[in-house]
Amino acid sequence: MTRRFRFSLLLSLLFFFAAAILYFLDLRIETKSHDSSFPFELWSLVALVSLYGLTLFLSILEFNFFQNQEKTLQEKLTSTTDALNDVQSSLDDTVEKKTFEMSVINGSLNREIAERIQAEAEGIKLRKRLQAILRSAGDGIFGLDIHGKVTFVNDKVTELLGWSEEELIGKSHHDLVHHSHQDGTDFPVQECPIYMAYNDGKVHVESDDIFWKKSGKSFAVEYTSTPLLDEQKVTGAVVVFKDIGKTKKLKKQLELIVNSAGEGIFGLDIDGNVTFMNKAASIMLGWTQEELTGKSHHKLVHHTHSDGTHYKEEDCPIYMAYKDGKVHFKSDDIFWTKDGNSFTVEYTSTPIVEGNKLSGAVVVFRDLTTFA
Repeated sequence: MTRRFRFSLLLSLLFFFAAAILYFLDLRIETKSHDSSFPFELWSLVALVSLYGLTLFLSILEFNFFQNQEKTLQEKLTSTTDALNDVQSSLDDTVEKKTFEMSVINGSLNREIAERIQAEAEGIKLRKRLQAILRSAGDGIFGLDIHGKVTFVNDKVTELLGWSEEELIGKSHHDLVHHSHQDGTDFPVQECPIYMAYNDGKVHVESDDIFWKKSGKSFAVEYTSTPLLDEQKVTGAVVVFKDIGKTKKLKKQLELIVNSAGEGIFGLDIDGNVTFMNKAASIMLGWTQEELTGKSHHKLVHHTHSDGTHYKEEDCPIYMAYKDGKVHFKSDDIFWTKDGNSFTVEYTSTPIVEGNKLSGAVVVFRDLTTFA
């Protein structure tokens, strides 16, 4: 029950009670019209004054109540206004702070965007440069993903293989280009050095293999398969290859020429180990090429003087050629055969120079005993 309702109810009851009293007095007057001892006017006045007094008292109570309520509300309003002002001030400070932070972030973002745009521009420039390098490269270069599918090729690849870039991208390189051996037997992908690179993460080099063209013909290649690493994880491989058909043909011709020569010819590396030997040298020395290749020529063939004394390698003219870079000729020396016999020889030891760097020597000799 609300206070307003209670106030209205009390006023109604007072007026009802006053009306009841007046009505009761009026009935007494009618029944006792000649009884002058009952002053109706006086009692009516008392009833009205009492009604007025009670009404005024209730009104004053309600007024005081509402005045107190107003005071309380005014205090609350003041408190709320102060709090609102504090909140507004705090909000203004926060907005100002956030505005400053947003300006800083915006500036940082603009710088980052500018840096990214610059990086992308440099990346595009670098990518164009790399593409130009790839296009102009004399060797075939292609990339593979972790499944062995081609991701990119340069112009030399399409020239050598006969496949267009569109025909190669996304296809298995092994299935198209490296599927069979020279004799036509199947080449299992698990045995392929290119496959191994993107599976074991190691560089694999093959100096004598074949690739197959779109036409179905094969050609001799040498290649290097290098794994691609992204945060120490293998993601594919890059293969660089070249057509060595002409080189092999030239090498074969040179071998025929060298093997048809009457003089003995052999090559040495920078450590004095035999790298190749022709047929005449093999016949005169009694060693096969396989037996001498990778072995020290001096220790097997030139170790002792004719008087049986030890022949120091540093005194050997052959040794000197691949150390001092000069041509050395000896007209009277001996070589030792596999069976322990010796024969008189003359020889020329010529240094091999690759890019201003000594890499070995070529020795040409002949057996002088046949001319004795």
